[in-house]
Amino acid sequence: MIRTTFIAVTVLVALYLAWTIGVALGAESLFVAGPRIAKDPWTWVTIVDLYLGFLLAGGLIVARERRLLRWLPWLVGLLALGNLATAAYAVVWVARTARNVPLLPAARRD
Repeated sequence: MIRTTFIAVTVLVALYLAWTIGVALGAESLFVAGPRIAKDPWTWVTIVDLYLGFLLAGGLIVARERRLLRWLPWLVGLLALGNLATAAYAVVWVARTARNVPLLPAARRD
């Protein structure tokens, strides 16, 4: 139950993120908004936070997958799609490992 809920929530969050990106792109081009928002210090805090998260997620993917042909596509996806790729990897990871190990030690397996 926990595993299914985690996957469902992650997929819904990823779909919402994709939708918000589409709305933002439809409202204003990043090339138009970029110079204006680059002046705001909170923009830079957000960018640093985002890329540190990418480094953390990418490091986790590389450490878990170990083989170049398994982690390289995930890193390319991470750079191209951001946290949408992180969400996809989390769903794949949970689905793959859930066959053998429960998500939580005390959790019931579905």
